[in-house]
Amino acid sequence: MTELSQLYGDLRERGISLYLREIGFSEAATIEYRGRYAIFLDPICFSGLRRMKAVLAHEIGHCATGCTHRVSSPLDLVERHEYKANRWAIERCLPYESLLEAMREGFREPWQLAEYFDLPEEFVRRALHYYSGPRALSFTEPPENAKK
Repeated sequence: MTELSQLYGDLRERGISLYLREIGFSEAATIEYRGRYAIFLDPICFSGLRRMKAVLAHEIGHCATGCTHRVSSPLDLVERHEYKANRWAIERCLPYESLLEAMREGFREPWQLAEYFDLPEEFVRRALHYYSGPRALSFTEPPENAKK
């Protein structure tokens, strides 16, 4: 489970500047200039720490994957970059093994997993879809006596 302090560590490790400022047009934005990254978070947009943590992880994902784009970029490029940032955030904050372990402990519903990991339910649902869809991983274990 990734804590906010670990995300701050990711920022430091990658040399990413973080600014808490009113943006006006979005809850967050990432810019890249000459190989350096800055993330802007608009604290007014967040009603709680869960959402801010998920958004920060997503924005770090843009930096970690190098997937930034101009506002005027074609929609297909924007969608690819958003997907890669989401994938990074999911793998950082909700690794498959951690989700599987939480499910073994009895946390099966998305809202329960959101509470357990202290993340928004929407983020958990996106992670479940990512792991069971594109990654083709299962959250149900085969019976112990099944042939392998």
